Amino acid sequence: MADIEIRHVSKIFGHDAKKALAMARDGLDKAEILARSGCSVGLNDVSLKIGAGKIFVIMGLSGSGKSTLVRHINRLIEPTSGEVLFDGNNILDLDAKTLRAFRMRRVSMVSKALP
Repeated sequence: MADIEIRHVSKIFGHDAKKALAMARDGLDKAEILARSGCSVGLNDVSLKIGAGKIFVIMGLSGSGKSTLVRHINRLIEPTSGEVLFDGNNILDLDAKTLRAFRMRRVSMVSKALP
């Protein structure tokens, strides 16, 4: 079992992610950022900690960033900013070989939409 911690993770989709991230930090909403930069905000400054052996639910409306958040835990998506820690180690520092082993042995993802 491992602790999972997400620290100040933001994910911006688009070509000018740095500009859009600065707008998000300035308090602009998703629609305004999209209109000004052409970028979409997937996550904005998300922090959470999941204790080892705990059950944790991520729920929300369609398009609220649930899948985007979970995909950061197994590094299928790279954050624009922030850290993703697994047992205190930042998985963003893993090389390709170590990342493959991490995905095979330490973390997995199951996604199920409810009817």
